[in-house]
Amino acid sequence: MRHLILLRGAPGVGKSTFIERQGLKPYAISPDEFRLRLGGVVMTPEGGQAVSHAHEKRVWSEIEDVLDFKMGQGQFVVFDATFQRARDFSLAVKLAERHRYQVHCIDFSGISKELAHERNKLRDAWKVVPDHVIDTAYTRFVDHPIPKSINRMPVAELDGRSLIDILEPPMRDLTSYAQVMHIGDLQGCYAPVAELFADGFRDDTYYIFIGDLLDRGIQNGECIRFAVDEILPRANTALVWGNHEYHIHRFAKNLEPVSREFKSNTLPQIEAAKFTKVEANALMNKAEDAFTYRFHDRKMLVTHAGLSRVPERLVTMASQQFWKGTGTYDDPVDAIFANNELGSGWAQVHGHRNSHDLAVEAAPGSFNLEAQIEFGGHLRVMSFVADDDGVRVETREIKNDIFRRGKTATADTIAKEDQGERGRISEDLLAKLESHTLVKAKGFVTHPHVRSLNFTRDAFFKGNWDDVNIMARGLFVADDRRIVARSYPKFFNLEERVETQTRNLRNSLEFPLKLWVKENGYLGILGWDHVGADLFYASKSTPESDFAGWFREIFDVEADERGIARARDVVNKRNLTLVFEVNDPVRDPHMIAYEKPHVVLLDAILREEKFARLPYEDLKQIATMLGVAVKQPGPTFRNWKDFQGWLDAVQRDGRFYQWRNQHVEGFVAEDLGGYQFKIKLDYYSFWKWMRTQRDRVRRSREKAQPLPSPPEDHEGLAFYEWLIVQSDETLQLDIIQLRNTYEAESRV
Repeated sequence: MRHLILLRGAPGVGKSTFIERQGLKPYAISPDEFRLRLGGVVMTPEGGQAVSHAHEKRVWSEIEDVLDFKMGQGQFVVFDATFQRARDFSLAVKLAERHRYQVHCIDFSGISKELAHERNKLRDAWKVVPDHVIDTAYTRFVDHPIPKSINRMPVAELDGRSLIDILEPPMRDLTSYAQVMHIGDLQGCYAPVAELFADGFRDDTYYIFIGDLLDRGIQNGECIRFAVDEILPRANTALVWGNHEYHIHRFAKNLEPVSREFKSNTLPQIEAAKFTKVEANALMNKAEDAFTYRFHDRKMLVTHAGLSRVPERLVTMASQQFWKGTGTYDDPVDAIFANNELGSGWAQVHGHRNSHDLAVEAAPGSFNLEAQIEFGGHLRVMSFVADDDGVRVETREIKNDIFRRGKTATADTIAKEDQGERGRISEDLLAKLESHTLVKAKGFVTHPHVRSLNFTRDAFFKGNWDDVNIMARGLFVADDRRIVARSYPKFFNLEERVETQTRNLRNSLEFPLKLWVKENGYLGILGWDHVGADLFYASKSTPESDFAGWFREIFDVEADERGIARARDVVNKRNLTLVFEVNDPVRDPHMIAYEKPHVVLLDAILREEKFARLPYEDLKQIATMLGVAVKQPGPTFRNWKDFQGWLDAVQRDGRFYQWRNQHVEGFVAEDLGGYQFKIKLDYYSFWKWMRTQRDRVRRSREKAQPLPSPPEDHEGLAFYEWLIVQSDETLQLDIIQLRNTYEAESRV
């Protein structure tokens, strides 16, 4: 849980011994550990031994990274340092504020200086510090008191007491209430909530909301106002922190969103509802990682995602396990809990996961309140009701009829919208796009009634993105606002943006995470021109480029007349854009070698303002109808640990990594909610870099200028040294031909 324990005291006072005796070693870090790892033990000018202090800037930079990483997961952390001056607490205070931690300082400064000197002399030689170091520390303890925002705990007061026991959250006694009601995930769906609370709250009932108030639904504004106006002020309500509360927390702390769903859909709704950061902070301060209580003879554990058993101590568990659950999303957590807690008297309530569509009492003593409310499912409610006959269980499921399926609209929901606007971009969004300084409109001679709207070079090279220009990618609109063709909204590489950094993806991804093989060509876009009543071929921002022409040529050959006729039918009647990767090794070779020109069907996207795609099974059927290849699935990961392990393995393999014995550009990752990001592999990146080296060498020759500086990478240097002695004719080869020639000569 979110507790940061600081140990303040001079060297030798017994902080390490305290950690051992209190059982805190699994949770402890100290600056000396980092100093040893980076600088080791060195000889002093006097001939003794000491821990090196030569790398303090890097030591403290790494400490901050590790603390930030651990606290981002809600880990219980013990930080063993001297904390002599007021400024020494600033890092801990800053991170505690960012991650909503309680900070406690175990104060050893009350131990006598003489005893500290004695103990210092008994330590290992390399740990012994000069006497003046201890004397200075004690002087500073007097001059620099512990900040009042930190809970001071003199070590003498802990004698014989367990710190973990002291910090363990107490079990509440709710027996005085007539009933305890547990309300499942809301996910931004207010209509069932309004039905549940049609008669208001009751004073004789205790209400526990199990998290995920927002996201995915289309009534986030109503939900957040309900939370602020009704849940927040009441003493008989509790809110459990779910994985989607993380996004409210970031909003409250004025941090950039790491979830596209929250940024694009939830945030505009809650801002329209006048939800403030002050309210967000108050709401998140009320939220609890886990909630235990007693109700007559019942002992209950309430978490957002469910645990496999009741932990001996909640306080030492990482909060993230409460938010996302133990094991993977698909693990049968209810059955495992029931088996582990058989006869213990404990039961649990959770939401978040129910991939097997289990009933509310999913297993004896384990209640599951997840029922896909955001996809038109149900709000689940489970109550313990006490009467003269004892305690009984009551359940209720309220259908949600106001929803959209998944994170993006689908054909089903769009069909319910105003038919007059179907297939058109709204006047409001069109005006925003046309007036945006980082969006460029382009007209065409061949299609005078169509214009494209695409982000500018400045947006791309300077990384200037917002909710409007991120949509301007392969978007073609007719004069009557009908969408002729559209591609994906812009999405980004791993580590490229704040939201795609691994430290943030860990908290925002919804598993399972599916990877798709990323082809190494260019984008071909096949839409429908309703004026000309025919297919519309384009690439990126135009139907008039060589690339668009090559795309048409390759597609028409592969699909033949029958496939083209079927394409006309499916694109027109189903209101689709078909998006392809065009691999042309003859006219447009990239880094990955292909035997012949071909297209690969990547997605079938609805020609609507709201981004929506057909499922993969439908995509495969369309590809079969057209006679073309379809994108290939890569690995699937059921949890972060598996994904991180794969990333580590890929990084270790570097340029030698292959997918099914073939080099590929990389992968497109897509989580359960449809969020996408790209993963580029080292082999592709290296040879793209080597192509740049080829271009630099070629330009230097053409301009009679000195050769560019060589790369520092060993393999890159070897290729560069081979490159600079090649003929001008050889340098005209594409990078694949150059690579093949280089590798053949290297093997000789």
